[in-house]
Amino acid sequence: MKLLTWTPIIFSRKGFLRDEENKPYLPRNVFEEAITSAVIFYYIKKDKQLENRVKKYLTTKGLKLDEIAKDVKKMVLEKYPVMDELEIPERVYLPEEKIRKEYVEIFDLKEKIDVGGFKTEVFKGTVEVEINSPHIEKLKAACHSYAEALARMEKDLLEDHPLAELFYNELLNELKHWEIPLRLGMWTEVHFKGDLLFFWRIKEVRNFLLKELGIDIRPRYVLYLPKERATTGWCELKRETD
Repeated sequence: MKLLTWTPIIFSRKGFLRDEENKPYLPRNVFEEAITSAVIFYYIKKDKQLENRVKKYLTTKGLKLDEIAKDVKKMVLEKYPVMDELEIPERVYLPEEKIRKEYVEIFDLKEKIDVGGFKTEVFKGTVEVEINSPHIEKLKAACHSYAEALARMEKDLLEDHPLAELFYNELLNELKHWEIPLRLGMWTEVHFKGDLLFFWRIKEVRNFLLKELGIDIRPRYVLYLPKERATTGWCELKRETD
């Protein structure tokens, strides 16, 4: 497969990981995390019984912040083991010439303001990624559902801000035509990223977690590249054809 980065990828504030020869790469878990978030969203949305089970769990007193994502993931993957037999390389190497340093804004979608920023390495280009799975069509469906919901949520939070029109409207149109959409790397500074995205509109769950743990499950702080006029990490996995 080919990985096409439609907007630049960030790995961390410190830049990309490098091997013993100083070659930059993305580790396996970057892909696993992105696909898992999509699977969690998709199957909670698809399965009412699972939705109710997760909802009941998320509104239980005594929740521990560091266990929530792990427990929700376990509930979903035990019932839908579509991540089983997923083959992803330990390292996906990136061409050095496609890496550059850029200033990244931390953008508050709700308040529609820049709340900080930092300079780090970004990558934009195309690389080969040997990804295989017997469940590829199910993963594809999950990735489409999640990416479109995430883009729509970010656009909705922006309301009438110019970024909604200039970036997100076009992105939502393009996403429909991507083979396997992924949101890769560091794209928000919110604790859960998009793992609990399904529940962001469910006031009962959102308010409970806000009151119980003091956290907002909406990934409202996204990373924005002023030079690109785009938020980070929007990518496509595409099977190669002759």
